[in-house]
Amino acid sequence: MTSTSGKITIRDVAAAAGVSPATVSLVYNDKGEVAAATRERVLEAGRRLGYQPGWISKVFRSGRTNILGIAVQHGTTSAWERTYLPYYRGIIAGAALEALDHGYTVTAVRVAADGSFDDRFSLDGMVIVDPRRDDPAVTLALSQGIAVIAEGGCLGDQPEGRIRSVRADVETGVPLVLDELREKGARRPAFFRGPSDDLYTELSLHAYRAWCTAHAVDPIEYTLPEDHRPIDGARRLLSGELGELDAVYCLNNTYGSATVAAAAELGLGIPDRLHVAAAAEAHEAAVDPRLVYLALDPVESGATCVRLLIDLIEGRSPADQLLPVRVLNARASA
Repeated sequence: MTSTSGKITIRDVAAAAGVSPATVSLVYNDKGEVAAATRERVLEAGRRLGYQPGWISKVFRSGRTNILGIAVQHGTTSAWERTYLPYYRGIIAGAALEALDHGYTVTAVRVAADGSFDDRFSLDGMVIVDPRRDDPAVTLALSQGIAVIAEGGCLGDQPEGRIRSVRADVETGVPLVLDELREKGARRPAFFRGPSDDLYTELSLHAYRAWCTAHAVDPIEYTLPEDHRPIDGARRLLSGELGELDAVYCLNNTYGSATVAAAAELGLGIPDRLHVAAAAEAHEAAVDPRLVYLALDPVESGATCVRLLIDLIEGRSPADQLLPVRVLNARASA
């Protein structure tokens, strides 16, 4: 006889196996001494009835909660919402779907400037997106025994503990985009970035500088101040105040959109008088066919982060992952 709710319970299994509910609990939690024949009888009854041990039971058996956190950093300003939030959403979507396939749950976790985070959940692991140099959230999580995946890579002294990185191969991608701009006639591209200090920004900037050196081009670098709007930064960059330019590489599509808007205000036709490239999600490449895009895939990155994180949690030793990127030019492919 099953419970009135229709869900098979521990008491149903106990009745079917002819044992006490306490014995069933010992069997499914792998605790205490239970005779082999009794154990098999209990398990057979559970299989026959379709019994599914509850979440608490699984936690008790493994010592894990099967909850993974996605660390949300960089604040809640309007600039953050335009620049970082879309990428975080892709990361969380990919992570959540992948976690579901492995019996894990994903939750977004707010991280304060000092690295402290919401501890209402007992996390088995965390994905920290674009951690800062010597990021305190990484240090704190590892000190608490939480496995960490640094999405975007980790800057500074590598903390000891279970940590791996997943990041896009911007060292290859940025020069490919700049080569594409050069083929279209651009001779002096500028680099438009935000104030965040992370490995994605640093590696992208390093690749830009190396490309400029290789082509004997004086670099033009613009960092948007923390309290400025992207459109204001684009206006200043295109004004020529920092040097004459004929192309702009934008670290994300927010800066790309701002550059397009500023160019329209100044009467700079794209691509006739100004070439624009931006790192963006692949689906954004169809928005403006005049631009060149370095296609990033946050959904795949989120899924990869979860796979590595689960490997760490379950005692395996996965390697860091470098994700390939693509150069997209919607006009050329149309």
